[in-house]
Amino acid sequence: MSSITYSERIKIETFCELELSNIEMANLLNRSPATISYELSRCHPYQAELAQADTERKRAQCGRKIKLTATLKQLILNHLRLSWPPESIAHEFNLATKSIYNWLNHGQIDFPLSELSEHGLRQRRKSDQRSKYNQSLGSSIEQRPPVINLRNRIGDFEMDTIVGPRGRSKAALLTLVDRKSRFL
Repeated sequence: MSSITYSERIKIETFCELELSNIEMANLLNRSPATISYELSRCHPYQAELAQADTERKRAQCGRKIKLTATLKQLILNHLRLSWPPESIAHEFNLATKSIYNWLNHGQIDFPLSELSEHGLRQRRKSDQRSKYNQSLGSSIEQRPPVINLRNRIGDFEMDTIVGPRGRSKAALLTLVDRKSRFL
């Protein structure tokens, strides 16, 4: 059930003046006796206004605390003006890049997003080299000597790669097969 409302607090104050027990108050408000007990522990003697103020104070204190201080804000702003990207600033000052972007987006750091270095440009990804044949690693099948095609000596190997699913891993398997014995 949701937290106790201000109108319920006024009723609890009235019930206290009538000297009702916690269980009786709980039954009248359709709440748990433990909830009533916790509510009554907010202040002695119980007053609805003080209990409401206590609730609001505690609610204001909960949640994540903002790490952005005036000094840090000025430091980030100075580096942004020097054309540092938020990623570099985050790395340099042990911050999360997402935090810097959030502070910029919410206006907590007064710097236009359009002036960020490389803003809006996609970072280039390294191309996947797993299935590309590198000429310096060996010879093509078409260039092998005719004696290898006879398959009459052990020690002539064929090599191939099996590439894993793209996106999930960069795994690749190298297979070597002896041409004569077919040993894998």
